[in-house]
Amino acid sequence: MADVEVVAEHGIGALSTPSWEELTAAEGSVFQTGRFLRAWWLDRSAKNPQSRLVTTKVIEGERVVGICAFELDAHELSFAGGRDVVDYLGPVALPGHEKEVAAALARWMFDELPWSHAHLAGLVHDDAVAQAITDAVTRLAPDAIVEPYDRAPRIEEAPQGYLQLLNSKRRADVLRKRNRLIEVAGDLDVVDSTPETLPEALERLLAWKACSSPATNEFVAEYGPFVRTLASDLAAVDAARVVELHAGGRPVASAIIFRHRNTAYIYNMAYDMTLSAGDQGALAPGVVLVSLLIERSLTSGLRFDFLKGAQDYKLRLGGVPVDLIGITVER
Repeated sequence: MADVEVVAEHGIGALSTPSWEELTAAEGSVFQTGRFLRAWWLDRSAKNPQSRLVTTKVIEGERVVGICAFELDAHELSFAGGRDVVDYLGPVALPGHEKEVAAALARWMFDELPWSHAHLAGLVHDDAVAQAITDAVTRLAPDAIVEPYDRAPRIEEAPQGYLQLLNSKRRADVLRKRNRLIEVAGDLDVVDSTPETLPEALERLLAWKACSSPATNEFVAEYGPFVRTLASDLAAVDAARVVELHAGGRPVASAIIFRHRNTAYIYNMAYDMTLSAGDQGALAPGVVLVSLLIERSLTSGLRFDFLKGAQDYKLRLGGVPVDLIGITVER
């Protein structure tokens, strides 16, 4: 293969270029797209003005074969996106170019950036680019620590249908929860937001989430503006929507769903807490909504991704965890 070079620039300019959009549309996750990273950086830079966003393109001849966005905060280096609101990070490469992209980025990181501590997280352990960047970094820094720090459950496909994917006990539990909610609250309907209804649906979700616990109230206070900007920006290209579960004609649960390439991601969810109070404590509108979203996504031929955090409910609904890997380097 021909030699490659790394072209870097500061700021968000590269995130809007055709090459960035084309590469992430073909090979990346929603979290590596320009729209997602621009929304994240708008929030991040406002909270941490001294931090810098560095975007890189790996070029072979006149063709961009790889990209990666980094954050340099004082002397700490990470992939752009952090870990609070972003799941899959790191390089994107054209198929067959993973090793050369990773090698070029690793050399550039060590030769061109003034960092003393690097924590490169968000890598899926069995992904070809993630394996390549791990190998490239550890060749240059043999003392680097590579270890899993979380898991992200997924359901790849269900050729016989979603419910048949579950064992008999879990299938019966899903159906029982659906039937119980219908019995108490009325017929169920899954309603997708439109550009006109998204703001109202999103505010309802954030209000429910803020009420659910002190921790989620803090999350909404800190990241609510970011979530609003992000949902609006991605909805503009039909990559995000708020999906609500209505029971008896009223909303009882909702989720932010991203769609990118062949994957539906559930980014955040909440439900009306009054439905779990008092003698209605057996109701589970959130679980019912997620089960219906999984079923709908798999029927449409999409992978369903729960994102990081292998909570029990994700596993009971059929999620199969994959490890998320972080690389830590000191120099």
